[in-house]
Amino acid sequence: MIVKSRREQYAEETRRAIIEAAIARFTEDGFAKTNIDSIADLARVTKGAIYHHFTDKSVLFEATFEAMEDRLVAHVLAGIEGIDDPWRALLAGAEVFLEECCQADFRRIALEEAPVALGWARWKEIEERHFLGLVGGALGEMARVGLLVASIDIDLAARMLLAALGEAGLAVAGAPDPTVERQRATALVGRLLTGLRREP
Repeated sequence: MIVKSRREQYAEETRRAIIEAAIARFTEDGFAKTNIDSIADLARVTKGAIYHHFTDKSVLFEATFEAMEDRLVAHVLAGIEGIDDPWRALLAGAEVFLEECCQADFRRIALEEAPVALGWARWKEIEERHFLGLVGGALGEMARVGLLVASIDIDLAARMLLAALGEAGLAVAGAPDPTVERQRATALVGRLLTGLRREP
């Protein structure tokens, strides 16, 4: 077990406080209108402390987006824990994702701001790094146990499912009543996934 020094612990705590403050400010004001001063004030650190950890606002925003994605992965893994059927695990994971889209911070940062602030290519790269393996792994497990329809390219199917979930998430996030839209989107995603399932 590696014991961290007090300085390392303090640095981690400071970085975490900065990211939490940045999440709050980016959620409230968006990337363009948020300034480093407001994040420093909320985190109760100096601007110098922020620039010690993050070279500029774009780097800090990317860290907040990564934090949102890490949180979602943790929620998805918790949501599918104990589910042995990979098809049902996919359904459960999709439902957790759509639930997350109802959260103001995730909606603003991950769905609305990130593609613009980071650029589409970088946003997509981070999204796929977090979720392509999860979706592809579930599809691969479906194939292994004979639940996936024949002649399906797993990588292509995983990418298409991610794209479909992303569009569903945007619909939920932008709806006047996200909860109602989430229920509709969950049902539709279930129908899409049913098309990939072969009865054992």
